[in-house]
Amino acid sequence: MVDALRREGWEVEGFPSGREALDWLKDHEPDLLLLDLKLSDLSALELVERLRRDGRELPFIIVTGHGDERTAVEAMKCGALDYVMKDAGMLELLPSTIRRALSVIEREHKLVEAHETVRQGKERHHQIIQTALDGFLRFDQQGKLLEVNKALCILLDVKEERLLGKDVFDLDGLAFREDVRTCLDRLGAGEAVHCFTRLVRRNGEEIEVEIALHREAEEVFGFVHDITAQRRLERQMLRITLDERRRFGQELHDGLGQQLTAIEMMTHSLARQLKATAPKDAKVAFEITNYIRRAVTQTRELAHDLSPVAEGGEGLMNALQEVARMTTLAGVECKFECSSAVKVEDAGVASHLHRIAQEAVTNALKHAGASLIQIHLEDTGDSIELTIQDDGKGLPRGHAEHGGMGLDVIQHRAILIGGQVSIKSVRDKGVRITCKLPKP
Repeated sequence: MVDALRREGWEVEGFPSGREALDWLKDHEPDLLLLDLKLSDLSALELVERLRRDGRELPFIIVTGHGDERTAVEAMKCGALDYVMKDAGMLELLPSTIRRALSVIEREHKLVEAHETVRQGKERHHQIIQTALDGFLRFDQQGKLLEVNKALCILLDVKEERLLGKDVFDLDGLAFREDVRTCLDRLGAGEAVHCFTRLVRRNGEEIEVEIALHREAEEVFGFVHDITAQRRLERQMLRITLDERRRFGQELHDGLGQQLTAIEMMTHSLARQLKATAPKDAKVAFEITNYIRRAVTQTRELAHDLSPVAEGGEGLMNALQEVARMTTLAGVECKFECSSAVKVEDAGVASHLHRIAQEAVTNALKHAGASLIQIHLEDTGDSIELTIQDDGKGLPRGHAEHGGMGLDVIQHRAILIGGQVSIKSVRDKGVRITCKLPKP
């Protein structure tokens, strides 16, 4: 057998006893063992068992004589790859048996390597995910949470076992709001999307987050970034800016505006006095009065632009009514509809809603070719909804999804006050922009 296998090009070592084979195996690692079922000093299965006790699992083939078929079958159950019979055709069949066994071994080695590669990849993935600073989650198409990391658990102040297996839209899970579900509904395989929303910690505290979602096959992966502090700082800076603009507008109106008004009255009185005694000088005085009157008008307009929303709950309604009036004066009919009083006490929120309406109306005037613009304000009980609808030509393809023409500004303002914006555009039928602001 040794000579026959060597003629096939294999490197072969042969031993007359099991003990000699074991001594050689202490320092060598063969690809395959060819074992006689009945060695001179121990059986083939005893040799295999000794190797296993030493932690070595070597592939082997059994050589057996006629009458030992049952033992050969037992050997196969113990892990033998194959067996050959000692007969006249053995030497001819042996090479093909060896090739078949080595092929099986090679496939098993590749399978082991593949499993190891996958295992290492999973370990690296797990390590990266668990050490990430942002929260991570993985869930299936039904919303069932399959994996979360430590950062997300810390962010929500919950334990991992409480989240796994729960629905991301359920109160026991992450309780994603409807805006996230809307993003997921339009997320195709292999696509990614960013959205802003709010989550609730275990103690009831709301946190603002930015979520990056990616759909791959039947699963969705997401990273959750806490932007609560960033948003708080942005709102604080905007509030300071708003207060400064309001103070400056008030100073213009009550300070400079009043002084200019007084000067206008004085010059007008002087002009009337000069009309009888010095007509030429009176004409100049009247011209000065007109210039001062125009300066008073400009000062009042500047003061209004700096603080268009008056303080108080009804300031937003009055400001939106003014937007409609000024738009109509500009040549495009604009209607403001508010069936019942909508009071917004927060001056910052009211200012942002007013600016959203202004931006939407400006877009309709500049780009839509609209003949009618409608501004609708409503308190639904759970939220405040501001809708701006025009009958123009609609948005160019791609602008509703990717921003442009002031839409990104509208989105950003809505996010700052915790609102959600939906933009619907129909070609030649107009654009509908809705900002929904949930009440605290």
